[in-house]
Amino acid sequence: MIEINKEIKELLFLGPQGSYCEIAKNQFLNLLPSKSIEQKPYSTVKNIIEYVKNNEHAAGVIPIENSIEGVVRETMDNLLYINDKRPDFPLQITAETVIPVHHCLVSKSGNIKNIKKIISHPQALAQCQNFISKHFCPEIEQIEKASTSKAAQELLELDDSFAAIANQKTAELYKLNILSKNINDEKDNKTRFILLSACTTTPTDSDKTSIAFATKNQSGALVKVLNVFDSLNINLLYIDSRPSKKNLGEYVFFVDFEGHIKDDRTQKVLDLINLNTNYIKFLGSYRRF
Repeated sequence: MIEINKEIKELLFLGPQGSYCEIAKNQFLNLLPSKSIEQKPYSTVKNIIEYVKNNEHAAGVIPIENSIEGVVRETMDNLLYINDKRPDFPLQITAETVIPVHHCLVSKSGNIKNIKKIISHPQALAQCQNFISKHFCPEIEQIEKASTSKAAQELLELDDSFAAIANQKTAELYKLNILSKNINDEKDNKTRFILLSACTTTPTDSDKTSIAFATKNQSGALVKVLNVFDSLNINLLYIDSRPSKKNLGEYVFFVDFEGHIKDDRTQKVLDLINLNTNYIKFLGSYRRF
């Protein structure tokens, strides 16, 4: 469970209204006791994280991983710096949820033959390429937007030759025509969202811990880190890497593993990992979805 050691007064999410992130936000609201939380749509992941970093009574809902496209790079890159400015109220991932993704092609036009340009979030465009290639010419212009809901909202100011890839709720919200439903290339498409806040969590019977680390620049450093998990019989749930953005060929590794930061075994694994890393950043312990 989440320990509400900080009163949450504001809850930010990637908007505008109608986004998959808003659906995730509504689920996270059930975890927070206050019924008077101000809910604010923001245009980018970076802006959400920056606001929450500087406002201890705010929390943010952001996407972190899609089952088809993989990690959300903007989220991963910005998580590395969540506590650099305000260590007095350290932020962490305090909850996660998974939302099914069912894309629709929506437009002010009622005829798919009128469509000359398609706008949406880059991941949504990538997830519907089979549909796009089947129904449109190869020269169809595909324009990236900050979110699927933002793309749908922008259709209101564009002519009938534009369509957007968004969900059904968004189409209904902006009174747009749904030209085709469930246009995902992969039908079992899901996105994982996280709640980022200064709240802490209590251990449950099914927790995961997220960390980021950079290994020492020496032979076998990553293997030594991974062997620590094996030696303590700790199950790794996820591993990925991102460029450090400091030196070419230098990477930061992101790892999720079973356990909670308050467990003795988790503390032991972090102590042992520290021997073969340049740094470790704790990102959160929270109940597995």
